[in-house]
Amino acid sequence: MDLKDKKLLYLLDLNSRAKESELAKQLNTSKQVVNYRIKKLEQEGIIKKFQTVLNLGSLGVNIYANVYFKLTDLNKKNEKELLDFLLDNPDVGYIGLMGGRYDLSIVLTAKNLQELDKSLSNIVKRFPNYLRNYNISLRLAGYKFHKKYLVESKIKEEKKIMHNEFSAIKLDTIDKNILLMLTDSSRIPLVEISEKINIPFSTVRTRVKNLESGGIISGYSLLFDLNKIGMNNYKLFINAKDKSEEVSHKLFSFAESHKNIIWFFKTLGEHDYEFRIEAESLEKYQEIIKEIRSEFVDALEEIETLIVFKELKEDYGAILSKK
Repeated sequence: MDLKDKKLLYLLDLNSRAKESELAKQLNTSKQVVNYRIKKLEQEGIIKKFQTVLNLGSLGVNIYANVYFKLTDLNKKNEKELLDFLLDNPDVGYIGLMGGRYDLSIVLTAKNLQELDKSLSNIVKRFPNYLRNYNISLRLAGYKFHKKYLVESKIKEEKKIMHNEFSAIKLDTIDKNILLMLTDSSRIPLVEISEKINIPFSTVRTRVKNLESGGIISGYSLLFDLNKIGMNNYKLFINAKDKSEEVSHKLFSFAESHKNIIWFFKTLGEHDYEFRIEAESLEKYQEIIKEIRSEFVDALEEIETLIVFKELKEDYGAILSKK
């Protein structure tokens, strides 16, 4: 993968619906070359999916819970059975295999605590011998940042995933169908959506613009295979001594401006904050931890790390079918 591929990945991470003509102009090349490079990145498995980032709060998701499991007495056959069940479960938006205190991380979305309890109970009761120990972290706000390390960019632009400033918006069938197709692949042409749901192109175009301006669609991004671009994935959990809004704002600003921090979550549970960090080596990750400790020497109480070995699922489109 050369520098032009990295810049292309960065531009698609900024906006995975960007037209090939726009990408070609920014890369100083032709549309044909852009098309070829995108297909090659897909074939090599570097691009796993063109994502539409949904604002879960605007879709009526009041509970966004990361559940961490310590797996016990699990052989390869049982592990496959468990993971297949989670992959097919519409309540599960994310699955990651971890290293550290926990082995498995999933994200459950729900309208309320009762719905969360039911979803989690259905999973645990199905596999009681393997999912004995778990911890729940409720996410109060979530922001996704761009992969600035690809091009050493200083752009500060986040995609809101979950935030309490948004109220639920009622969607009709047309909006749901449009969103379902966009969450399947953000690069699907609007004319193709128009043909599939038998709605005029102009209506589809207007609906998509309204979904964007209304905050339901936060943006368009990429799902990468990080190992194939030489990056490792870490979760960093922070407990703060100082729980003031001032410290929270400083932590967010730090995360937003740092080229290796891709996610910022404010959480309720065992920890106060969660960073998702992508770094080329363990040594680089340790440097980032030292940087955080130095920057917030009087504000932080404890830091904990999980290594993300593999991400198996990141898809919240099933929320639409539950609305």
